[in-house]
Amino acid sequence: MATRRSLVLLGLTFFVLAIASCAPPSGLPDGPTPIPSLIPVTEVSSVLEPTAPSAYTILSYPARLPSAAQGQEIYASACATCHGQDGSGAVSGARNFQDLDYMRGETANSFYAAVTEGRGQMPAFSDRLTSDERWDVVFYVWRFSTSTERLDQGRRVYEQVCAACHGADGSGQLMGSADFTDLRQMDSLAPRDLYLTVTQGRGSMPSFQARLSQDDRWAVIDYLRTFSYDPALPSETAAATPTAAPGTQAAACSTDQTNPFAWDDSQAIQEGQAVFEAACAACHGPDGRGGLPNTPDFTSALVNAELKGEPGRFFCVLSEGEGAMPAFGESLSENAHWQVLTYLGSLGP
Repeated sequence: MATRRSLVLLGLTFFVLAIASCAPPSGLPDGPTPIPSLIPVTEVSSVLEPTAPSAYTILSYPARLPSAAQGQEIYASACATCHGQDGSGAVSGARNFQDLDYMRGETANSFYAAVTEGRGQMPAFSDRLTSDERWDVVFYVWRFSTSTERLDQGRRVYEQVCAACHGADGSGQLMGSADFTDLRQMDSLAPRDLYLTVTQGRGSMPSFQARLSQDDRWAVIDYLRTFSYDPALPSETAAATPTAAPGTQAAACSTDQTNPFAWDDSQAIQEGQAVFEAACAACHGPDGRGGLPNTPDFTSALVNAELKGEPGRFFCVLSEGEGAMPAFGESLSENAHWQVLTYLGSLGP
């Protein structure tokens, strides 16, 4: 009987010890994050409110070519108080539109969105200006980052090295070339994006890093932008008047002309090579074999014989253009015409 009582007491002792080992130790602080109570399934926890739609700008493209001149009038009455007559910023926080680093990283559609919606302390103009008027003022603002002289510099570069593929009017001469007249294509491209393409090339478009100076590349980007807006300003009428490059004159075309240089004149060949690399190699290939379809191979005996037999005819093609080839009569001097033809003549066997 005593033995049985001892066993019962021993069992109770083990049971108490087991329960005690599961209890939390005394003296510990409460946990930092209490476990939340669950909401009963019959209770509505909250009512979901509709999320307000995020703001965005609907780009309404103009029915006409945006005009910097019309934008100038709008800017003077609605923008100059804060941004200054010269666009450099008249009040604290106003953008400086003469800051080239800033302007070259921006896009036309980002400016349109700012004018439409407002930015920071700048009010929205969607109720004050029509969509076309907003585009006008956007491109007038764009003019603060360039000048008439720079646009004319860019025009000369474009006519020499770009027009053969992109067309004299910028609409895209060859299949796959960009259409600079289409604002839907151009409004989302920052100048730095275009600069990268001109510098490194893209697809079938060659690199111009070694052919054009950095200044010429930026100038031609400023100019090609004008295919999607009218840059002319009343105070800068020269911007819309093409002029010949300094030291050049329009080459007089006559098919019976003869080359004033000997075909083996090393100085003329050297000068002509420099002109060819800057103005012709993009289409005719760096070695003169023909880079684009339907361009002649000047290294062939047949083409070289034609060039030396009828130099006046090739002079006229270079001066007046032919087919997709642009005219160089106003951008290259008569002397440069003969120098580049002399260089081409040196490529034959």
